[in-house]
Amino acid sequence: MRTIRVTHYHESGYGWSFDSPDIPRLTGGPSPEADYEEACRWAEDAVRFTLECEAEERGESQVEEARVVHLVESPTAA
Repeated sequence: MRTIRVTHYHESGYGWSFDSPDIPRLTGGPSPEADYEEACRWAEDAVRFTLECEAEERGESQVEEARVVHLVESPTAA
């Protein structure tokens, strides 16, 4: 089973967004009003979709199992 790390960021006025160091170009986020739990669901859906696309590109019918680990980026002091 593959472990996929997803890092979440929160910016006032913009809400939650995410990316992953384990899946290049995976980035996104729900609407600015969404809470952290919804952002996690969006990220997990994005990971599943990406793994499905990767399997299809390889001509495989079975999608790789993955465990998503959610991390939250701490805001830096300016």
